[in-house]
Amino acid sequence: MLPPHDRVSLAHKIYTLLCEWGIEKNIFSITLDNASSNKSFVDILKTQLNLKKALVSDGDFLHIRCCAHIVNLIVQDSLKEIDDVVFKIRDCIRYIRGSQVRKQMFLGCCKQVSLESKMGLKQDVPTRWNSTFHMLQSAIYYRHAWYSLELSDNNFKHCPSPSEWEKV
Repeated sequence: MLPPHDRVSLAHKIYTLLCEWGIEKNIFSITLDNASSNKSFVDILKTQLNLKKALVSDGDFLHIRCCAHIVNLIVQDSLKEIDDVVFKIRDCIRYIRGSQVRKQMFLGCCKQVSLESKMGLKQDVPTRWNSTFHMLQSAIYYRHAWYSLELSDNNFKHCPSPSEWEKV
């Protein structure tokens, strides 16, 4: 959709498309994230559709908040409690994965502490809580290899401390 992306333009465009497709009387709900502009846009759309008597219960159920977005917001807010450690782990993973030599050193450390290296270090996408969970899970699994790497690589300086691992 071409700009502008304000609430009035969004409502007009969606309403026009619903009418063009002939489905304006078949809409029960729209799932969106919790942005305030989305609430405003849905309020305008609801008014337009109610003028055509097109909504069940006058559109009381039109705007459904995206559960995945809500869960992501909750988890991201919770992760703020350990932000410093999460950043540190991201940096460590980037460091290890940043060169083939460091990857090999890390694999050697895994062998030294009797860890399988099949799981692999996972890098997260910070806006997806489940990827951060998988990153932290893999980091916890390899924490003893990280301790070993810290002893053998003078440039590996950000290994979490035992108390930071407890937070994770």
